[in-house]
Amino acid sequence: MTATSEAREVVLKGATVHIHTSGAGATTYVLIHGIGVSSRYFRPLGEELAREALVHNVDLPGHGRSPKPARPLSVPDYARVLWAALDRIGVEAPVLVGHSMGAQIAAEMALAGRQLAGVVLLGPTNYAAERGFWRQALRLGQDTLREPFAVNAVVFTDYAFRCGLPWYLKTTPAMLGHHIEDAVGGIGAPLLIGRGAKDPLVPRRWIEELAALRPGAETAEVAGEAHVLMMKSAPEVARLCRKLVAPT
Repeated sequence: MTATSEAREVVLKGATVHIHTSGAGATTYVLIHGIGVSSRYFRPLGEELAREALVHNVDLPGHGRSPKPARPLSVPDYARVLWAALDRIGVEAPVLVGHSMGAQIAAEMALAGRQLAGVVLLGPTNYAAERGFWRQALRLGQDTLREPFAVNAVVFTDYAFRCGLPWYLKTTPAMLGHHIEDAVGGIGAPLLIGRGAKDPLVPRRWIEELAALRPGAETAEVAGEAHVLMMKSAPEVARLCRKLVAPT
């Protein structure tokens, strides 16, 4: 099977999604980033997974290389747009891997009645006990102090030059207004919920509470990592993803 490396811009009614596809294999992964950032911080994980699978690394509308739509999108809007883009390029039965707000989008996508091989929620945001803009901003600031320079460099340049503060602020109410716990219980596919062991945004209690809503869901922590656990620890996160969908 020949490995793929292709960048595509999928133009839909009201939104555009940039997708970079790489690798080859029987399993297909879709990587969904969080608010303000882009597909760039998923590249190490994408490269690991693409060793034996097909990987679609997306830039959500208004982020990265995808232009801003005419209006802000809710989390369910992002889910619908992304499914439309994946349908356009013929993606079937993928493993959805969402990080931060991307985990919220992945959880909504899993409720669409589509066939999925698995769902991986990394650092799922909007912890129920600490909801609200200022609490989340405080935790984000704490996380910045715990992330390595390379992670902060990618995140800050995405915030400043690819997303921009105006769109970030327009998207924030959608993230804060979405309660991922309302979606998790309806996910029928194999489910893994993970966090970095040093993540101040996503405490261990939160992933345990979410996993308890879906019998059979697995949890995992990656030692030494904060919120952006899949950049430096891409091999470990890739191992967890593969384990979720491996034949028993």
